[in-house]
Order: sequence, then C-alpha cells, then structure tokens
Amino acid sequence: MAEGRVQYLMSDKEAQLLISVSANKDTTTLITEYKKSILSEYAYLTEYTSRAGEQVLLNDRYIDPMIVKRHKEREEKEQEMRSRGEKFFSFRTNQRNKNVSLEHIFSPESEPHKDVPRAVILQGDSGSGKSITAQKIFLDWASGELYAGLFDVVFYLRCQELNNLSGEMSLVEICDCSLTPNEIARILQDTSQRTLFIVDGFDELILSAPKGPLPPKPDIKGLPSTILCSLLKGRMMRDSCLLVTTRSAAVDNLLDVLKKPQSFMEILGFSENGVIEYFRKFFEDEEFSEQVYEQVKVHEMLYTVCFVPVFCWIICTIFKKKGKDAVRTSELTTTTSIFVDFLFTILKHHCNLDRDKEFDLLKSLGQLAETGTPKRQILFHRSSLPKSISDVPNVPFLCTFRQQDRTFLKERFGFMHLSFQEFFCALSYMLTDKSQVKIKVKELLESAGNGRCNDHLLPVIRFLFGLSNKKVSRLFMGEQQRSTSAVIRAQLEKWIIKVLLKNIMDTFYMSDFILHCLYELHDRDVLKNVMKLWEGTGINIHWTLKGIDCQVVMYCLQYSTHISNMELRCSADNLKALHSALCRCNKLRLDFNYMSDTDVDLLTSALGRKKNINNLKIEDGDLSDESLLKILKTLHEQQSVGKIRLSVRNITYTNADLTMNFLLKNMMGKEFSICIASNADDGEQSLCSEFTMESKNNSFWLTVGHTEEDHCEILKKHGAHHYQALSKISFALSDLSTISAVDWRDFLEICHHLRRFSDLKDTEFNENVDLLLSYLKSVPGLFEVDLRTEHLTEIWTSRILSFFHVNPKISHITYKMHDSERDNPSLLLSMDSWAYHVNRSSEKPISTHPCDKPILVKLNLGVPPLEGSCVTWEKLFKTIYRLIPLTEKSPDLNESVDSLLVFLHSVPGLKDIKLWLNSLNEIWAAGLIALFMSCSSLLHLQLSVGCNHVNYIDAIDISFFETPVHKVLPCITIRVTDESENRNTDWTRFFHNYNQLKVLTEYCLEYDERVADLLSVLHSLSGLKDLDLVFRFLTVEGASRALDLLQTNPSLRTVKLQDMKPDLNSQLFRFQTAGQEDSDEESSSSSLSDYINDIRDCDELDNTEHLSSSDILSSELRVHRMTSDSDNASENWRVVLKSIASSLNTMSPLTYLTLTLSKTSGETSSDWRTFLAAYNQCKGINIGGSQFNECLDALLLSLYSLSGLIQLHMSTDSLTENWAPKIFSLCNAYYSLQNICLRVDNDRRHSDLNVCSSLNITKNIKDSM
Repeated sequence: MAEGRVQYLMSDKEAQLLISVSANKDTTTLITEYKKSILSEYAYLTEYTSRAGEQVLLNDRYIDPMIVKRHKEREEKEQEMRSRGEKFFSFRTNQRNKNVSLEHIFSPESEPHKDVPRAVILQGDSGSGKSITAQKIFLDWASGELYAGLFDVVFYLRCQELNNLSGEMSLVEICDCSLTPNEIARILQDTSQRTLFIVDGFDELILSAPKGPLPPKPDIKGLPSTILCSLLKGRMMRDSCLLVTTRSAAVDNLLDVLKKPQSFMEILGFSENGVIEYFRKFFEDEEFSEQVYEQVKVHEMLYTVCFVPVFCWIICTIFKKKGKDAVRTSELTTTTSIFVDFLFTILKHHCNLDRDKEFDLLKSLGQLAETGTPKRQILFHRSSLPKSISDVPNVPFLCTFRQQDRTFLKERFGFMHLSFQEFFCALSYMLTDKSQVKIKVKELLESAGNGRCNDHLLPVIRFLFGLSNKKVSRLFMGEQQRSTSAVIRAQLEKWIIKVLLKNIMDTFYMSDFILHCLYELHDRDVLKNVMKLWEGTGINIHWTLKGIDCQVVMYCLQYSTHISNMELRCSADNLKALHSALCRCNKLRLDFNYMSDTDVDLLTSALGRKKNINNLKIEDGDLSDESLLKILKTLHEQQSVGKIRLSVRNITYTNADLTMNFLLKNMMGKEFSICIASNADDGEQSLCSEFTMESKNNSFWLTVGHTEEDHCEILKKHGAHHYQALSKISFALSDLSTISAVDWRDFLEICHHLRRFSDLKDTEFNENVDLLLSYLKSVPGLFEVDLRTEHLTEIWTSRILSFFHVNPKISHITYKMHDSERDNPSLLLSMDSWAYHVNRSSEKPISTHPCDKPILVKLNLGVPPLEGSCVTWEKLFKTIYRLIPLTEKSPDLNESVDSLLVFLHSVPGLKDIKLWLNSLNEIWAAGLIALFMSCSSLLHLQLSVGCNHVNYIDAIDISFFETPVHKVLPCITIRVTDESENRNTDWTRFFHNYNQLKVLTEYCLEYDERVADLLSVLHSLSGLKDLDLVFRFLTVEGASRALDLLQTNPSLRTVKLQDMKPDLNSQLFRFQTAGQEDSDEESSSSSLSDYINDIRDCDELDNTEHLSSSDILSSELRVHRMTSDSDNASENWRVVLKSIASSLNTMSPLTYLTLTLSKTSGETSSDWRTFLAAYNQCKGINIGGSQFNECLDALLLSLYSLSGLIQLHMSTDSLTENWAPKIFSLCNAYYSLQNICLRVDNDRRHSDLNVCSSLNITKNIKDSM
C-alpha cells in the first residue's frame, strides 16, 4: 500500500514524445494496457504481519462478505448485537437480510420504476472488509470477470492517499496509474457514461470548504479535496458512476456531497459459511482448517466476532503460528489476548492517532461501555458520548445506527457487538487511576452478586481476569497501568476465594465461569492457591463441555488432588483429556452425546470403583452386547448407582436377557434405574425403543417404550390405515421376591406387537390387547400401571378400563404415584379433543368463532376400582366420539349430552368429574349439577368455561404464566352445603339468566334486570355459603341486591363482587419502564403526552360506552360475616368497597371504605341503593374541588339509612381540615356507631394538603351509658 506519491518532472522533449506515442493508440488499446497494469499491481495483498517481500494473492484471502440493501430497525439491531454463536449467524442470515452479490451492486431496485443508481454507498464498520472488497471489484473488472458490459473503465481512489497530496491537481492527475494524464483525459472523454470511480475510505478524507465554484471538467486543477467533492456531487463527470466505501459515522457527511440517484448498502462482514470458507482458504490444508474451525466454533464468544474479517485473520494467524499439534491438544491463547490483538491491529492500521490520543480514545470508549453495561444498554445517544469521542469524526470500534421515529431521524451509537462493549468495559477499569480503581472494582464484583441473576456482568469480570494476566498487561500498559493491574489482580484473587468459600454465586452452577476466569488469568500461583481452598469446600463442577472448555477444565484441575462432584455433558472425544480428573472424582453425572465400542474401556477405567454414579447417559451410542456387559460390571462395583441410559444398536432378547439377569444377580437390594435404548430407524429390528428396569422405594418397575412416530412417516413406511398405538407402558411390583417369576420376554413380545396397528387388521390387534391384559393379570404383586398411547380405539380402551376397574390390587393408573393416593385408589381417565382433531387435520379447518368451536375440550373422570363392577365403557367412548365434534349450533348436541349424563350416572363409585368447555349449554349445565346433587359418591364436579383461573386448557388462548384472566364474563363461583332441597333448584333458569347476562357487553337497563333474576335463583339455594361474582359492570343496583341477599340469607358467609375494567395504571407503568432505556428526553416526553391523550380517550369512552356511567361503581365489593370464638352463630358482618378504577373520570377519592354492621342489622332493612349511589357520586371529583363537600355530605347522610352500623373506616388521598367537624357530627348523631377511622393513602401522606395522616375516633360506650 503506497504512503504517498513521487512526482517525476519530464523535459518538454520527453513529454512531447510521450504524447506523440499515446496519440497513436486508440482508447480500447489504452484500457487494455491499463487493465494489465492493474492485474499486476492489485493482485497481491500485504498483510499486517508481512515482512519485506511477503505477500499473498488477494484471491487466496478474499471471501464474499454479506452485503444487504436495507436499514435495520432498532429491535433488530439490538437483538443482533446481543446474540452469540450460531444464533448470531442464523439471525443475520434471515430472510430479511437478502445478500447482494458484487455483480448486482449497480442493479436497479426491485421496484420497476427505480433507476440504475449513479452512486452506491457501501457502509461498514472498522475491519468489516470494505477496502478489500473495493480492491476485489477493481481487480475483477480488470480481469473481465465483473462489470464487463457495464463499465468500460474503472479508477480506484484511496482517500487516505489523497490526504497526503499537496498543491493543486486535476482529476486526470489524481487518477494516478500506468496511464498518462493525457491518456486518462482521452479515456474519460470517450467513456464518460461508462466510467466507474471507486472512492475507498471516505471517512478518512479531510474535507475543506471550496473557496470558489467547483471545477466542472477533469482537466481543471484545484485542491484534491475540491476535485473529489466536485466528482462526488456530479459537477464533474456527471454521467459517471461512483462506489464510495465509508464507516457508518461519516454517512451523513457523505450524503451532503453525493449525487443522486443513490443506493445504500451495508457490508456486514462474514456469514457463517463465509467464516468456514475463510478458514479453508487461509490454511490450505483441509484437515488443519477443519480442526481450527471446530475449536473456534465451540468457543461462543470468539466464534461470534469472527464475522469481522480482521478478527478472523487474527485468530487464523495465531493458530497457524502454533501449528497442528497445538490444535490437537487444544492449546489456545486466552480470549482476552485475542481481543487485545484486535484492538492493536485496528489502532495501528485504521487510525491516525498519536499515543496520547489513543489512550484518551480507549479510556473514553471504556467509560461509555461502563455506563451502558450495568443497565444492559447497548445503543447510546450522542449526548451520552464522552467529549473525546464525539469530537473524533470517525471512531473505530463504534458503529452509527439511525432510527426512524415518527417524523424524526435519531442517531444512535453502539459497539460492533456486545462482546466488544464488555471488553471495553473491563478495559476501563485497567485505565482507571490506582487511587480509584479498588472502589470501582469492588462495586462491580458486589453488583455481580448471584451470577445467575446478573449474568450480563459476568463477561466483564471474565475479561477483567484476562486483562490482569501478566503477559497481556505487558502488551500495552505503561508503568501506571501495570501498577493498577497488580491491584486488580490481588482484588480478583480475594474475590474468587470468597466466592468459593462462601458460595455467594452458587459455585455448582457457576463452576464454568470460575474456571474460565482462572484460565484467563493464567497465573499458576493463584491457581494453586484457589484450587487448594476449593478442595476444602468440595470442588463441584456442572458443565456442558465443548472443545475449548475441556482445555480450561484440565488446565485448572491439574492442581487438584480430590474432586467432590462433576456433572458434565460432553463427547466421547473428551474422555482422554478428562480421564485423570474423572478418576479423582467421587460423584459423577455424565452425559455423552455419542459413544462407540472403542471408547468403552476408557470410560470404565475413568469410572473406577466405589463411586457414586448418579447419572450416566449415552444418547446416540452404538454399543455392542460385549460393551454393554463391561459397563454393567463396572456399575456393579460402585457404591451407588442412579439413572443409567445406555444406547445400543438394537434391543434384542439377547441384550435384554443379559441386562435383566445381571441386575437380578448383582444389583437387587440397591436402588437403580437402568435403561437400554435404541435409535434404530427400523422398529422391526429392535423390540422397542427403550427397556427400563428400576428399583426404588422397595418396588420394582419395568418399562417398555416406543419412539413417538410422525403419522406421515408411518404412512410412508407401512402404508395407509396404519397408526402408532402403544408409546409407553410401565408396571410396578410391590414384592421384590416375585421378580424372577415375571416372564418379561412375553411382555417385550406383546409390547412389540402393540407398537402400531392397522384398522384393516383390528382383529389381530385386539387379540394382542387381550394378551397384554391377560399378562398383567398374571403378574404377581402388580400394584401400579402407567399406559400411554397415541391412538385410542373404542374396543381397546373399553377393555383396558374394564380390566382396571375390576382389579382393586392396582392402586391407580397415573404417570407418578403419590403416597396419599395409595389409601384412596382411583382410576384417572382423561380424554380430550386433541387426537380427534389431529386425526382429521386434512379435513376442513375448525372455525375460531366461539359458536363454531366444538363445545367439549377435555373430560376427566375419577373412578375407584371395584371388584365385580360391570361398566360398559364402550358406550362412553362412542358417546364421546359423537360429542367431540359438536358445536353449540349442532342439532344433536342435547341428545349426546343426555347420553353422556345417563352413562355417568350409571358408573358405580364415580368420585370426580372435571369438564373443560368452550361454551356452556344451559341444559347441559343444569343436567350436570342435577347429577352432582343426586350422585352420593360424586365428591367433586368442576366446569371450566374459558377462564384460566379455573385451569382452562385451550393452549391457543391461555398462557399458564399469565395472571388469572376472566375471559368469559360474568364469572360466578358458588359454594353450597350438601342440601337435599337443592336438587329441585331451577338450574335451567339460573343458566338461562347467566347466558342472557353474558351477551350484554354494554350497560343498559336490561343488565340490572338480568342480575336481579340471577341473584333471585341464588336466594332460593339452601345452604349457600360463599358467592364470588365477577361482572362486566358492577352497578349500584346489582351491588345493592347482592348486599340484600347476604343480609337476608343467614347461611351466606361471604360475597365478593368485582368490576372487570382495564387497568391503565399498569400500562403507564410498563411505558415508563420501557422508556428508561432511551436517553432521548424529547422522545419520552412526546410519548408520554401521547399516552396521556390515550388515557383521556379512555375517559371519554367510559362516558360514551355506557348509557349512564353514574350507575357503574368501578369498584370491588367484599362482604363477609364474622363469628366469635365462643359462639358459631352469626355475629357482625363487614362490607368493604375498594376503588379499582384507573380512569380519572371513574376514580374515587375514597380509595377504600369499610363498614362493620352488627348482627341485629338483618332484623331491619337497610337502604343500600341510596348509600351506593351516594358513594358513586364521589367518583371523578377532586378532593379540593367545590363539589367534594356536597358529595361528602350526601355520602355521610346516606350512612343513616344503614341499620346497625358500628364501625366506619375510610382511606382517602387527602385528609383536609374540613373532614373533622363532619366526622364528629356523624359520630355524635349515629348512636350505634362506635368507631370512625380515616387514613391517608401511603403514597400521599407527605402531601401539604394533609393536616394529619390519620384520624381515629372511638366512642366510650360505658361512659355514655
């Protein structure tokens, strides 16, 4: 790369001779000779570490980068910056990021009306490959491989070189090449419309304002920056094309001087395939390339930043220097040292700063990173940038992002990736003064706290360990920084010892982080000290091992003599490296993704003897019977054995017999779980997919499982009418001495035949079902069965249910048994509509309209096993099969429901019914309640219709992680005692009124009438205990009738009424939380203003949606009776009103109001309607307004209409001086009122309007008497 130009002065005679020679050449010849010179001059690259005479061919290094023709949205940019590893690359190669090849850079936009761009902006970050891409375009044009039919001539201008030119020059002189100025002038004149100028590195150009008009012709002289500005603006060579490369920070300046039409493109560096190809080209040796790539790929952080070509080159250079042997032994330099190499490469070759300015730049970048990292902020406003950064025109390591927000274009800055921000954040501590660094590092380490909760700080701490590495710190730190590094190193050593001794970061799950930190530090003395202390508390390692991780583990554990526990997920390839560590470990949990027979000896050697093997899993193994026996013998020599899963080629009678006999001979009396599994594609060669033998809690379990197959795959292999049947069956024996009497070969054979079935051969399948049931009946000591199937036929299911129903020795049939269920055995039968719809997936899709949805979603029955019971289960399944597709509009619905109810009534001992429904038919609901009232054994009936607070299971509509949501209103919960009189209750009328009320989505007079009808039915219930009502609108009329119900119904203990309205406060809170991430105050205030307008809109909606908003309470009402300890008879009862409104128009200044009434209040009626209406008039009134006193007087006056009021508690947002006389007057005038308490809400207690925070008046009853 040239650093400047040498001007050669010719004599007049030489100049005339040269002009005469060139004049005899035509333009085509000149361009041909020009291309030849380009091919010789630009075919080679000089790398950053090249010595004199060392060059590489450009084509041996060049890889097509990712180039996209679009701007990214903020969310997309942030997600990309935060992602790592393979997720990072897959995110970048999504459908939106359509890659643009070099030959299509000057293609018109996809829209037909777009013109061919005359100027293309190629934006990219530092080291992203902009310059080498520009050089590749130049070279490929010269070789005829690119733009042959588009451009006759291409000139390459480096802005860095133009900065070094002095004096005035013309364009033909600036285009310095093998051609003379006259030849260039001729070419430009003849090919003006087919000329391309490549301007590389616009961000490095030093522009100065032109003193006069821009020169219009290429032979007119001016300052180089003026000539280039004229070219860019199109004043000169108007019809030519431009390709300008620049960093993102300079794009705005470029837009001001660049002609149109323009095209914007961004160069993103390498794709995942690009990284692979770069490694292949760099090493030339394919084996070497694959080894290096696999090593880097498993190192998530390094692999992520390989998208930067310069970073990719650094990693490859380091590996190439170490050679193949280092790759085989995983001897890789620390991650931090590679980031430091990248830092210096960019500073040296992409910046023109002296040492002091470099230091200031690094310190400022560190401060910026340190500001954002604790807050998880990765995009910064310009005002957040330190002055030393904002003053530098083109800062390396930072990229600029422009976000469209309404009518504004916002500028944001961020690091190229979160990993670089984390590195610079750690670097900021190293560049801090020694006097301050100890406090700052202490704050960082304390903030990390529990690493699993603050994992975003862990990479920073890891980089801090790496920068404290003595070899790394010597690379770039002066004496002062090395002194700071020593202080930090000592601090980190004390901290990691504290972490281990006090377990402040849950070292079992954070062991990978701890070991990585020690590896980055690479200090043997520190490592020896830490490992010795760690042994004292017990070394516990929980890790999913990858290539580099294995090296980290072995480096750190080389100084440990004893390891308490290792929990590892790794490959068999790691066994050799981990062998010595595994031998020194007492407890092991090992999970191998693959293992062959050649690895078994190494495994058994590592397992050793007298250990606790809590888990051993070989997932995709290919073990022979001989290897299986070796592992089993090794397990026999251990102190304890947990869950074992060994993958073999096929499960056969031979290896199953081998395993079972070995266990019966050597393992009985111990607890274990040993599974042999097969991943064979052909199920006919293997008896099953897994065969498990488990001993636990003095019982023995035998399990056979078949891999769940996709129905389409079954059709391909076996043809039409074939389905998977049995997927798993387990049974448990209570008497261990009877195990030897179990013929498990017959069990395996029967299960193999039940793997799938054909409806064309259902007779044969039914025979196998009978064989299974006959076999289970013969098993001695059988007490529990777990059976799972993909498809249930009516005959099969009915036979199985009949078998289990008449065998009391089987306690229950579930996946997991609880001890409490042994004393109360039951058959839990669960049926849902999922399989029905899956089997009919090819039919017409089901409508999402509620009326078109099938009513039945799921049915659960609980039935105890009764010997001698005779239930025709086939009737149930035939009824269910007819009922599942029926909707609310189906004419056969009532008949099918009646059939189901008749059957359920005939089931002896029926204990439990749970129904999940999409809608509740009135006749069906009434029939179920009648069944409940008449069936003495039925203890529990649950009808769930659309609300997730009662476990509604429609996964499309409900998320179990959400708070309870009442999706159907009203929602009513009733609790009654078992009164025989309730059998005659008119439940049909109740559900008719309920459905009529459900469809009223707007308030009207009919709404109150329906509420009254509904409550009148409840009033007729005997033994009514609790009532929970959630209405769409809680009105004054409805609330007063509910209070009358409680006052006149002596058995009713509690009533809860709630008005379901949207809570705007929670929305405002979410807005403010999200807004904290953005430092742009203008944006926040604008959005807040819009949000307030939204609230006002909601207020207007409150007033217009209802016919009379004054009738809506916008409150929650709770009423309950209080009983004394000495007497169970009803005593006082309490009414609680709580404002739940969020709108300014419906919020009450009395946020909480509690009334306590005496037991005698039921003897005299109370005017609840007057009281509630007065309370409701207070809503939306400012406590300091003129209307408040009037409304308060009306509310206090209404209290006289309540019989037996003895206590009044109110909570308000302000307690002013005019409250006291009104309260004293009420207390004196209301004889039975004993206590009044007013309190100010907690969040308003410090308001200047308050004369006090609470006012409590208690009447002395004895003295008054």
